[in-house]
Amino acid sequence: MPRKETLGQRIRRLRHDRGMSLAKVSGGDFSRAFLNQVELGRSQPSTRVLRVIAGRLGTEVDYLLEGRLPAVERELALEKARVLVAQGHARRALAALGAAVDSSEWPLGTDARLCQAAALQILGREEEVHELLSAEKVLIEAHRDTHRLQRLRSIQRGHPYSIGNGDLSSSAHAHLRLADRAQRAANSQDALEHYRAARVLLEVRGPTGR
Repeated sequence: MPRKETLGQRIRRLRHDRGMSLAKVSGGDFSRAFLNQVELGRSQPSTRVLRVIAGRLGTEVDYLLEGRLPAVERELALEKARVLVAQGHARRALAALGAAVDSSEWPLGTDARLCQAAALQILGREEEVHELLSAEKVLIEAHRDTHRLQRLRSIQRGHPYSIGNGDLSSSAHAHLRLADRAQRAANSQDALEHYRAARVLLEVRGPTGR
């Protein structure tokens, strides 16, 4: 069983991930030596100092303390990773996903792991892809989610997932249908995702009439 990451280790990892020095994080609020001692687990920062560190690292105090990403950060990690997969940057996508793949929250956890599978497929790691998709298929079928099942099957076939076959208008209207269906089912999260996707596509296409 992997060792649980400590507060200091988490701060150091985030600082390195963001390419920040001890001086950059500490600023004029506390010394570099103190921050180094915190990272080594030899000093315990106050709540005020933790707020400063979290702000500089672009995260929240709860994540520094518990290691669990706030919902908005998990969603941001997922969307960034999806974009990277679409661009073919598989390793960067896996790095961007981070702890989102460990989420048990539906549907965010499943979406993150589907994205992870798509990235692993680009890298040719088929055994890991099969293992991930087999587990997620059971969960998706239990929720009777046809949209995510289609996404999973696209990954299994090795095809990029597409709504509307590349046509902006068709894609926008497909997202609107999915959004309306989700809203009728009181699934606000999916409805929001599809309405946003439809809006972006319609803005790219531009107005077609009054």
